[in-house]
Amino acid sequence: MREIKEQKETGTLYGTLFTNYDSALFEDSVELFFERHKKWGIDLDWFKDKVCLDAGCGGGRFVVALSRLGAREVKGIDISEEAVSAANKRVRERNLSQAEATVASVLAIPYPDNYFDYVVCSGVIHHTPDPYKGFQELARVLKPNGKLFFSVYGAGGLAWFLQVDIWRFSICKIVPFSIMEKIWKFVGVPANKRYNYLDNLYVPYCFRYTEHEIRRWLTQAQFHNLKRVKFERYDYEKVSSRILYGEGWIQFYADKK
Repeated sequence: MREIKEQKETGTLYGTLFTNYDSALFEDSVELFFERHKKWGIDLDWFKDKVCLDAGCGGGRFVVALSRLGAREVKGIDISEEAVSAANKRVRERNLSQAEATVASVLAIPYPDNYFDYVVCSGVIHHTPDPYKGFQELARVLKPNGKLFFSVYGAGGLAWFLQVDIWRFSICKIVPFSIMEKIWKFVGVPANKRYNYLDNLYVPYCFRYTEHEIRRWLTQAQFHNLKRVKFERYDYEKVSSRILYGEGWIQFYADKK
């Protein structure tokens, strides 16, 4: 019962945050997918005619991005009915007939083994009660020679303590998310900024990892060509970033053997 309650809380949180994106902010989030992949040296032509999954699709930004890259079939899953509804609405508005979002959990992905050429799961599994099980599900539905992109929160750093944990375990225990979100909206904080901060403060689960742990997950699951890619606001190779952000935002591309 507790897990169901927390899953509902997570779905409500993200459903509210993602559905508040206006058209311009949503399109910016789609373009960010393209911009980041170009910086990372990922060939965008590779996605053409591929079968793709966005596990934890939110309002559908990666579903739309992958469709625009020419993927043959794009599936999105999310535990939030509101987010899935918004994602499907955006897909229909853009006439992306190859794309569809469904209500489902990353802990029980409703597709068979070895189904997808590409799986993306960005900032999702660390908000579940069993992140490693979520990772195993991502690996299960990915075809041999398929590509995985996933990201999780990194452990350590002053920023987590000063910007998140102090609030998370004090004020946010008193002020409900619904009230806090309205306050931030009233003072003019845009939807994408509200998403970036409020999710960490109110989501029931917020696990954090080291790069070593994530590399071990990948190698044990028979992934190779592991490539950690940088997040624009954090350079994990700099000492100053390590002090402030610890392991930072851990993002990996990897190929399944």
